[in-house]
Amino acid sequence: MPRARLSGTPSGVAVQRALTDFMKMKLFVAGGVILLLLLACEWPLHVLVLKNTRNGRWVFARVVSPGDVFTLSYIHSVKRKEVKDFYVIGQEYEIIQNKTVFPDSDFGLPSRAVGTETYTLQPDGNGCISGMHRLIPSLLLRVEKAYDNTLTINETPPIDLSQRLGNCVVELRMHSMNPIRYAFQATMLYGE
Repeated sequence: MPRARLSGTPSGVAVQRALTDFMKMKLFVAGGVILLLLLACEWPLHVLVLKNTRNGRWVFARVVSPGDVFTLSYIHSVKRKEVKDFYVIGQEYEIIQNKTVFPDSDFGLPSRAVGTETYTLQPDGNGCISGMHRLIPSLLLRVEKAYDNTLTINETPPIDLSQRLGNCVVELRMHSMNPIRYAFQATMLYGE
């Protein structure tokens, strides 16, 4: 049975126009997806990362912006009291320590302010050095259950690193990467 040719009929022209429009739309969408992927490869995200030094795996990652703040706290191994270190993400996405609160100035804890820093004794008896501007390229943290290590970013609830990671050493540092790499790393991190 021979096929009917619709190209000369009004309905045949409409079908061909619809197919042509559909193909143009597919090309437009495919081109848009390719463009977005290319842009995503060049668009940097700035990520605060905790990495296990033993196996190199990320254990925590968060996209941050200048002005974001975070706190690391732990129980001092000798004093058995909490120490809190305060940090801010700088305009160039660097980690800047800007304050520390500690129980006493013995056993490796700060003993004095330097330069424009200010030492104060707080009402609870803790020492505090503020006005700091110490650039921290990376920071090694010894995490142990006995130390109650916590990480708090902005106003989010604290993350109990001691409970989550057990006993290990982690490195805290900034990473710059494109969204595709970040999505891959996050999938590896949270896909366990």
